[in-house]
Amino acid sequence: MGALAGGQAILDLLPGTERMLSQGFRFRPAWWTNRIEDVSVSGWLDDLPADPDGRGYHRITRGEMLAMADGTDGWEPRALLAGYVWGTGNLGFLVGRRARTFRGTDPADLQKRLAVAVDALPTDGPAPAARELPRRGTASSKPLRPAFFTKFLYVADRARVEQPDGALIMDQFVVKALNALHDWSEPTYGWAPARYPEWLDIATTEAGLAATELGRPVRRDEIEYAYFTHGKTL
Repeated sequence: MGALAGGQAILDLLPGTERMLSQGFRFRPAWWTNRIEDVSVSGWLDDLPADPDGRGYHRITRGEMLAMADGTDGWEPRALLAGYVWGTGNLGFLVGRRARTFRGTDPADLQKRLAVAVDALPTDGPAPAARELPRRGTASSKPLRPAFFTKFLYVADRARVEQPDGALIMDQFVVKALNALHDWSEPTYGWAPARYPEWLDIATTEAGLAATELGRPVRRDEIEYAYFTHGKTL
């Protein structure tokens, strides 16, 4: 059996399921609701728990993001928005650019485009959807980019997180960790979609190795959490 990439440093970053699902970020709902007028997409943001800091801030956790794949009518754009809100956090200056995905596409059309990716998950897995990212293919929606599309896939595919090809987040910090730990040389923005299934395989292998080391089950998204955390230090 091989060795866990990063060794003890990565083991120490594995959060366990409860702490991983509570990973959260604060934001102001008004940043998004003022730019996304369709309340069926953005209205739920005001219902999230208020942040202890007050001043109009609320908080969204990983668990709350995952819960958006609830199967109700129109859940897909809400799940996409949850990934944007969670991934943007308190960086309000980025919201205007990132909200263009919702302002620049008719909500019904956006839902249909996202549904193309969702419908393929049970049979094809997330890798084909990831290949549809950059402005081509029926699942593309400008200016959606890989980091946020993989957040959407992760939410949409949440029931298969323990499957070897279950979707996981692959953002700039995960890519930084992959470059450092696995001798990749991908740009942190605009990485090649063909690398996405490689990341899924790595997470599956590393979760198995970590489980052996720790003597407990390790979810594949715990590996993503650890790589994200490690990548932020690089």
